[in-house]
Amino acid sequence: MRITFCGTGAGGAISRERANSSIHLEDGGVRLLLDCGPGFLERMVEAGLDPDGLLGVVYSHLHFDHAMGIVELFCRLLARRGPPLTVYGPRDTDAYIEAARGFAEVNLARPQMLEWLAGVGVQLTRPGDEREIGPFTVRSVEVPHAPQLECLARRFELGGRSLVYSGDTTYAPEALVPLAEGADLLIHEAYTQGAIERMAEQAGMSAKAREAMGGAIAATHSQAEEAGRIAQAAGARRLVLTHLLRTEREEKLLAAAGAVFDGEVLVARDGLALEV
Repeated sequence: MRITFCGTGAGGAISRERANSSIHLEDGGVRLLLDCGPGFLERMVEAGLDPDGLLGVVYSHLHFDHAMGIVELFCRLLARRGPPLTVYGPRDTDAYIEAARGFAEVNLARPQMLEWLAGVGVQLTRPGDEREIGPFTVRSVEVPHAPQLECLARRFELGGRSLVYSGDTTYAPEALVPLAEGADLLIHEAYTQGAIERMAEQAGMSAKAREAMGGAIAATHSQAEEAGRIAQAAGARRLVLTHLLRTEREEKLLAAAGAVFDGEVLVARDGLALEV
């Protein structure tokens, strides 16, 4: 399995360094996207990856920084010659994709484009789901992130190799440790308190606003040390930290996770490619 990060930023902030969450997964010519947040497509092309020929998109959840890039993807692929892709996702993915089709239809120029768009498939992958997607066996568990959304972490297996992607989640060892047991690679979202403080300072926030922002992030996301604890308890071989605030410092992330995890820790960047 070859993994390429096409977006590693959090919260909708797109910079020259980071697009929003998206991971390209490939094996034997079969290619999937794990999430497709805004800005991912340019980073995908910069990495030498052709969006044509994708088998499908696998959503962790439907927050816009993980999902909204699907409209741009549809518009880019309307003229493709290959079969329509399939979108796999949690509850409400069918409604989301129906809306995305509506946006993309504005760009239709030929009848065959409508045929392609109408052929885009949607399969709901609810908590506890296990299925084959191409050559991959994919298992899904629910993780706590946003109360109004169903949010899923996933394990991809192929030929004795395994990749686990947390999606967005608070610290959830009860869900993620069993899912990531013995994984070759765990991709886990992460933040540090220092990054929140730097972001608040740069924005000139009041003490009350800083407290509110810090509380909101803590209630919906995981600290780098917590990601390290998950990896250690699961016996994962490598840990990659992603979904990063723009004010994060790599050395701080590595130190926090590395203090509790004995394996290799990497900080994701757009364009980073790894073999599993």
